[in-house]
Amino acid sequence: MTLWDFATPDAALPCFKYFIFGFNFVTWCLGAALLTIGIIIRTDDTLYEYTKALEIQRYYISTYLCMGIGVLIIIISFIGCLGAAVESPCLLAFYVFVTGICMALEVACCVMVWKTAGGEALQSELTEQMLNHIRMYNSNLDSKRFMDLIQYRLECCGARDRLDYDKYSLDDPPSCSSERTNNINIRSCGENLRRYLEKRGGAIGGVSMGLLLLHLFSLGFNSCLFWGLHQQSRYRY
Repeated sequence: MTLWDFATPDAALPCFKYFIFGFNFVTWCLGAALLTIGIIIRTDDTLYEYTKALEIQRYYISTYLCMGIGVLIIIISFIGCLGAAVESPCLLAFYVFVTGICMALEVACCVMVWKTAGGEALQSELTEQMLNHIRMYNSNLDSKRFMDLIQYRLECCGARDRLDYDKYSLDDPPSCSSERTNNINIRSCGENLRRYLEKRGGAIGGVSMGLLLLHLFSLGFNSCLFWGLHQQSRYRY
């Protein structure tokens, strides 16, 4: 067999099909992982309370986006495998089109969570919003409930530190005390909430970025298979 014989569409198509099967299987697994992460974060009542009291709704909305992407990827991965198995140009073209939509949504998902969970800038923004809740701690029931919740759940005290309560002539609330040691928590809620968001944003953004890279390779192999099927039909007729 010559090198030219190996390069013909009939010889190359099985290789492309195996690559497509492999990429679609990994993509299907990541899509299922993205869906699972979205469901876990969406059902986290604590995060809902945080987004209700602070201006980080984009982070919460991104969970709906990643759940939608996960479902779409699970479906389209099956269509991609089916298109490669039956060597259908129509299914492959549909797969490429929907994959392009998925890639755009994945980029949007990464931008939403990474723009929200933005290191020191985010911590500064969260701190300022928490200071407003501390200022209204005794006059607003929602602010009191929110600060007690976040200090209890994240084991922190104050927006910057526990002295924030002294600035408004307030006593340290019981929620500032650690249940394990009965001492006042020393970490700030702005820092702990930033870390909380960064962990979840990293999970969503990391899986979305992995899917984006896989889809780039998958588009290449599907395009090669589509071209191979086109060339094969030319040789036959």
